[in-house]
Amino acid sequence: MKKDLEIWVFGDHRHYPQDRLTLQVLGKARALSGDKGRVTVILLGHQVEGIVREYIAHGAQRILLVDHPQLAFYRTDLFTAVISDLIQEHQPEVFLLGTSEFGMELAARISKRLGVGLSADCVSLDWDGQRDRLIASSPAFGGNFLARIVWSLNRPYMATVSSGTFPERPYDKNANGEIVRIDKIFNERSSKISVISSVHEASQASKLEDAKIVVAGGRGVKNLEGFNYLRELALLLGAEVGATRPAVDAHWTSHEQLIGQTGRSIKPELLITCGTSGAVQYTAALQGAGTIVAINRDSRATIFTVADIGVVADAQSFLPAFITEIKNHLFREITDLYRTQVKTGKDQRSVTFGQRIKKLREDHKMSVMDLAEKTGQPPEFIEQVESDSLTPPVSFLLQLSQALKIDPSNFLTEQEKVQIDGKRQEGFIKRTQNYSYRTLTPGAADKRLRAFMVTIEPREAHKMIEYKHPGEEFIFVYKGELELTLGGKVFHLKQGETIHFDSETKHKLRNISDEKCELLVTLYTP
Repeated sequence: MKKDLEIWVFGDHRHYPQDRLTLQVLGKARALSGDKGRVTVILLGHQVEGIVREYIAHGAQRILLVDHPQLAFYRTDLFTAVISDLIQEHQPEVFLLGTSEFGMELAARISKRLGVGLSADCVSLDWDGQRDRLIASSPAFGGNFLARIVWSLNRPYMATVSSGTFPERPYDKNANGEIVRIDKIFNERSSKISVISSVHEASQASKLEDAKIVVAGGRGVKNLEGFNYLRELALLLGAEVGATRPAVDAHWTSHEQLIGQTGRSIKPELLITCGTSGAVQYTAALQGAGTIVAINRDSRATIFTVADIGVVADAQSFLPAFITEIKNHLFREITDLYRTQVKTGKDQRSVTFGQRIKKLREDHKMSVMDLAEKTGQPPEFIEQVESDSLTPPVSFLLQLSQALKIDPSNFLTEQEKVQIDGKRQEGFIKRTQNYSYRTLTPGAADKRLRAFMVTIEPREAHKMIEYKHPGEEFIFVYKGELELTLGGKVFHLKQGETIHFDSETKHKLRNISDEKCELLVTLYTP
């Protein structure tokens, strides 16, 4: 290795700090430079002094800074010309870029202009035994093989580095580095590309390689419907979705979710991999994963050799049952927190009810407005619940379960279920014995959903049955005109109009017409 070894890294700062790719490349460059080399970041942009400090803190020993308004937007032809000129002037030994879409386009143009070789999508970069020659490993033939790449005598060594392959260096706020400002003269003809407008669209999902939980699927999930089960599972767990090459090629998901030697390398704390065979190009990208749970119907599948927990089952049959069980567990946890909060007034547990609701919303990638709309509550109500400044009524849990398509009976203990079943039968009998009630669902005494035709005499108030019904009540005015007093509010309903409410709310019914009022009443008990 040369004593004055110069390694350059292209500083792609467009989405910093969310995008860590340049920092990963910088970390590998420092490892390659050893004690005898110097790592330089070439940084093009306008008013980017803040990013200079960040790169130095992450290991850059020198910054070549070209600051100009013309460089505020990324234009491949302009960036190619500036970087190529600087490389020819300074003659670095190695030039590394991240494998982003822009990085790949830029690298190809620069290598062509300089007449040097380019190794793309590198998953390893190391010196040979004598530390004189750089050797790279890169996926080949659709990712089925790893090719070892060496360069000709022309320099610099040029390579693009795959995201998530190498770790970034720890942040050192006391690190020092040299800053070299380079003046360039640009005019309107410096670039053939004119930027008309530029709008930054924030990503809605976190990076796959940074996710703590990943749910991945392969050919074994069979079709798009099966892959959608993975998406639902990921929402419940607050996870990111990944895929193997067959799932991407089948267009069940995008290339951004590809895990493997030609895609992303991941290091989640938990990986649930469904219908994946365990091909080397996939498992090579899982080296940093913590606990791996594999689901495959073939007990001899290679994926089980790297899994910590193996489930021999058909993914399409297993996933719906697995999702249901997770939903049940999730809502039992929420209910326990709710009961504790209601009982004590202050939740002494490490996670509060409001915090759990907020995490559930965020895991489902919903805004406060989204959850408010799904539960029929104002956004201010949701914010108060999540901040634990308001204990919601039980009806909110019912609304939440309906919004997320979860069986609301999970809110009840077994004892409560037995008690409600008893009250349900008792109430059913009382109603059907009363002349004003006519059941439309005979034999449904122990069912959650029951319907009655209720008759109220002209200008009379309805005599309520003493049984207090928990759950929801739906009223449809089949004939006549009804006055409904709900809590402190009065509603007037005419023929054909309907209303539904929490039936534990105190309510009164009164016929305000000169004819019999007939109501279709549906009761739902969780």
